Amino acid sequence: MADRLVIWLEDTPIAVVTRKAGRMRFAYTSAALEAFAPGTPLLSLNLPLSGTDVSNAQTKAFLDGLLPEGESRRAAAERFDLQASDTFGLARELGRDCAGALVIQPEGEAPPQRPMVQSARALSEDETLSLIANLRSAPLGIGPGVRISLAGVQEKLLLTKMKDGGWGQPIGGSASTHIIKPPHPSYPNTVENEAFCMRLAHHLGLPAAEVEIVQIGEGNLLVVERYDRAVHQDGSVERLHQEDFCQAFGLPPDKKYEEDGGPSLKRMGKTLVQLAGVPSLELLLKAVTLNVLVGNGDAHGKNFALLHADSGRINSAPLYDIMSTSMYRGTDPKMAMYVDTVQRLDRVTFPRVVNEAASWGLSRSRAEAAIDEVLARLPEALERARNDVPEVPEVLLGKIHAQRRTIGG
Repeated sequence: MADRLVIWLEDTPIAVVTRKAGRMRFAYTSAALEAFAPGTPLLSLNLPLSGTDVSNAQTKAFLDGLLPEGESRRAAAERFDLQASDTFGLARELGRDCAGALVIQPEGEAPPQRPMVQSARALSEDETLSLIANLRSAPLGIGPGVRISLAGVQEKLLLTKMKDGGWGQPIGGSASTHIIKPPHPSYPNTVENEAFCMRLAHHLGLPAAEVEIVQIGEGNLLVVERYDRAVHQDGSVERLHQEDFCQAFGLPPDKKYEEDGGPSLKRMGKTLVQLAGVPSLELLLKAVTLNVLVGNGDAHGKNFALLHADSGRINSAPLYDIMSTSMYRGTDPKMAMYVDTVQRLDRVTFPRVVNEAASWGLSRSRAEAAIDEVLARLPEALERARNDVPEVPEVLLGKIHAQRRTIGG
């Protein structure tokens, strides 16, 4: 007897995942085949609409891309009495609220309804603190009635911002609207670090997820507004479809680093120019320049994403998960994705960044202008970001100035 999961996009069941004898198959539904043109990348660039079944390996890579990683995945599996390797079982348990617009649930369950923020369970401050304290054993805040998923290894809590400004726990298929990140236990000031880098991106004119530092209890927490959610005036939450570049290329999460066979900047750039034209390359180049400036060595294939619009247009998603890794002693200076074959952050120069952009198809003159724009706006953007995050570590500012000197230009 086969197990079956239905993947919903809004109110349309667009695909079915079947597991039989331990192997999975993915197939688009007749409803999807009738509603959309062949070749439409409904779920992913790597899964264009077709009447042909998708293999176990491709299905697993796609579903794994929606699930937590590392210790968070193991803890979630243990909570549901599953093996961490059981991709199908984890998707069945956690798929009611995924990244993007998808809802995954067992066949036979009622179609998902558009969630309302008020359908979340209101939390007191003590309850919120308890969820944060228990993230190691209950990643993302999963528990009775809470079936949510988000990729990544860092501990985080998914919550819903209620209409009264308080926090709620998404239950029964409700949608989370915000990501709460506590400080990393092994690295100091990660909240201030990421908040500053994200605000710096904003003041440099780059599209970036909205962030703020809040205090719940005695400590600072980073609150990230989900760019794949739109909350309307009536309190309804619209899910916006997105996929990261590992999913877009059909790669599992353990291939997110270039040295492991993951996405390269060149492959991303060539994909973007086909989807969204030259302006998308300039945005990617500015993001790369920013990552080099702040010393972000962890800008890997799952930290860049694509947004799928209802019109069918696909474009770059806002930036997210930007923080300085090089401000911490002992961290690997090797970059997750190389710049013109240069692997170390502290060796990336202006000409190498231009060479990298030229390999995507961007003219050298436009590449130079885009990098010059970031460097010219940097002093004012640093001041404005510092006003937003006055607790920014001085060592981070020092790293940025050092990286600015290395880049030159």
